Amino acid sequence: MTVSYLHDSLEQLAEAILQLESGQAEAAVIFMSEPGEHHFVLRQVGGNDVAVEVRWFDDWASWDIYPSDQYLVAAAGTAPFSVVKEQVIMALERILAQHGVQGYKELWVEHEFPVALYERLKHTKLDR
Repeated sequence: MTVSYLHDSLEQLAEAILQLESGQAEAAVIFMSEPGEHHFVLRQVGGNDVAVEVRWFDDWASWDIYPSDQYLVAAAGTAPFSVVKEQVIMALERILAQHGVQGYKELWVEHEFPVALYERLKHTKLDR
């Protein structure tokens, strides 16, 4: 997926995992392209699993430029929440190792690397 600096997708991704971990039923992450966007939707489906769906919109549904009910499902599946959480942590670690906090800011201009959320993810105990 192409991701634009126009939206703080990395912070929203970390927040989504923390929201699900705290019991929220569903969370979504927006990955803007220019034009279009993907929505990464995570939904609790019982037990320890989450349904994962990647939706493609031809324009920015998040800014109400495009209808929110007109999308293509680009990918879908189910996975244990612990696996999804671990993959997000590993992605954050790779980005931090490759770019550092300052390098990330230079690349994403408007957005800081979500250090506090990253630390919370690493140190929260999975109760499921």
